[in-house]
Amino acid sequence: MQAKHLISADADIFGGSRAASCVGAGAMRGAVLRNVRTPAGISSRFHHLHPTATTRTFLTQQDRSEAIQSLFRRVESKYGNLSSLLDTGPAAETIVASDGILHPHHLARLFRHEATALHVPGFYHPPSAARLGEELIKEVERGGGGNNWKVSTSRGLESSDVGTLGEHPPYNVAVQSGKSDDYFEGVQREFRSRRRSSGSDDGYQLWPLDKLRLELEEAWPSGAGLARETATDTKHNSQQHPRPFGGGLPRIMRGPTRWKRGFIHVDELGPLNASKGLFSANIYLTMPDASDGDAGGLHVWPLGVRSRWDWYKNALTLSSLSAQDPEMQMKLRHVLGEPNVIRPEPGDLVLLCTQRPHCAVGFGQGVRVSLQCFLQYSGLDNRLLIDC
Repeated sequence: MQAKHLISADADIFGGSRAASCVGAGAMRGAVLRNVRTPAGISSRFHHLHPTATTRTFLTQQDRSEAIQSLFRRVESKYGNLSSLLDTGPAAETIVASDGILHPHHLARLFRHEATALHVPGFYHPPSAARLGEELIKEVERGGGGNNWKVSTSRGLESSDVGTLGEHPPYNVAVQSGKSDDYFEGVQREFRSRRRSSGSDDGYQLWPLDKLRLELEEAWPSGAGLARETATDTKHNSQQHPRPFGGGLPRIMRGPTRWKRGFIHVDELGPLNASKGLFSANIYLTMPDASDGDAGGLHVWPLGVRSRWDWYKNALTLSSLSAQDPEMQMKLRHVLGEPNVIRPEPGDLVLLCTQRPHCAVGFGQGVRVSLQCFLQYSGLDNRLLIDC
């Protein structure tokens, strides 16, 4: 989902910045309603609703924000109908690759938004996955990490139900903390440390995220690899060569979680585009007790907003996908209806478009451990870029 540093007002609305979107709240609610640049052809549709929009002088930022919110409230009340934008048929399906293999045609369907999610059971050896999950839990107990995985909202970074382990924070946290160099240095340490087995005699291990990167390289026609800084980025630091972004981080949720039914969100806010998008990949290691319904499972809604006009018509409701607001969460559940339900087991891989609403279902007891990275898709003829 991406320009990583500089974005226009339109990007705030239709895609967000990677700095803001890496972990769970792509475009911020306030930014959506403040940084609006109406595309050509749409302003005439709004004129009868807000006839003075082109001539009014905004004396303060607050006045401007309130006027834009009022405009979008009127537009949504007259034209909005988010439920009508839910995909049906194949585009609403979760692909299940029961052979445990990533297939090019499955990836292409997902990336072109011709499916809602891709579930690969047994992608990583299940007993090995469970062992790694237990080792990561012990790492937290030894004081080796467990920092809260912050989400970006209109109020800034806010805590979530998810903790993260590793030698570096998620990229959005590093950027907003002004510690980009620390992030890139930590990325290298993380790669090296995770390939070392915790067993005394095993030496090295195939880290699940490394396996994912290798198999994406093999499966995707144009290959896959780590995203890197651009040449422009290196001009602003002391590095001679562009540095790679992280390949993913462990995520840990402990019960009882704050959001019992899960926090519905997107990691990037904007219309779906068949030629580009941001996708998440999660490899599951430990899951809470399955007897507790969908506890720890994944819900994904096949919402398919594919045009700017459809986005504008529902902008207020869509912007709530980045707000930790209980009232708006209830409204979203009512409007979005029943989700696709995925119940992963240790070793399973799930990929989804992070522009589609999704949530990890909460639970009262137990621990959920997964490994997550992001995939930047920019067309069938381009390399997939991996980051976190």
